[in-house]
Amino acid sequence: DDDPVGHISLKYSHPTWMVERWLREFGIEETIAMCRANNANAPNTVRTNTLRTNRDELVAALREEGVAAQKTRFAPEGLEIRGFVSLRTLTAYRRGLFQVQDESSMLIGHAVNPAPGSHVLDVCSAPGGKATHLAQLMRDDGTIVAMDIHPHKLALIEENCRRLGVKSVEALAFDARELPGAYAGRADYTLVDAPCSGLGVLRRRADARWRKEAAQLPGLVKLQEAILDAAAATVRPGGVLVYSTCTITREENQEQVEKFLERHPDFYLEDLRPFMPALLPEAELARGHIQVLPHTHGMDGFFVARMR
Repeated sequence: DDDPVGHISLKYSHPTWMVERWLREFGIEETIAMCRANNANAPNTVRTNTLRTNRDELVAALREEGVAAQKTRFAPEGLEIRGFVSLRTLTAYRRGLFQVQDESSMLIGHAVNPAPGSHVLDVCSAPGGKATHLAQLMRDDGTIVAMDIHPHKLALIEENCRRLGVKSVEALAFDARELPGAYAGRADYTLVDAPCSGLGVLRRRADARWRKEAAQLPGLVKLQEAILDAAAATVRPGGVLVYSTCTITREENQEQVEKFLERHPDFYLEDLRPFMPALLPEAELARGHIQVLPHTHGMDGFFVARMR
């Protein structure tokens, strides 16, 4: 009661600036719950490659290799798996029957919900988990341009596509801030999975909390803003722009979207209820964006907004 910041920071091993922020926004009980979740082991989750199999068949294939598999609660393609030493030694992995991906990350693909035959831009794509998921949702029919500013990361995208048998993805080295270029008004769907502070995935990176500082946030917000503005120019009339992060700060999420819509009145938030699991809060989905917290649903923290 005398020093909640010091107590929570010390007992749950979190930087004081994070604890101070979360106490202001969430209160004591929820802050403690979030810190506990960040200190717990994250599940090993994989996405079924529906271009080659289905979830039940993948469960059976993994069990034959001695791997326990349980269906995820929210993502319809997801499995939590246990009892393996290395994924790369699994026949199911080498055959491209699944891709490693957190359940919350899978839900972002469903928020995009691209139709087969579409032209899609994934402007911050490496290592390609979301791009290959979009390809699955499109039945590998259409074009997905998977961009990343780091040329050496394109090999990760291409490797995943080869293993999963995805043909519709083209990997391209490109700085998303320099869009639209030749892509002006061409995309049916543009996904901006933006660089962010990563405060939603601290349970997966044990040392990351100590390498993050509050002073880094303004620079990240400006970068996200620049990418969003540039990416917006790639969307055709009637097309969809999806913005997502793996963090939980208002500046990078809700406020970022609110300011974008003020600058771009030709876009509007679209109801997410048709695209996302009904188990998520309906009122938030209806607004067109949702913030998921690690301690609330057992997934990595993420934010997603769908705009048309």
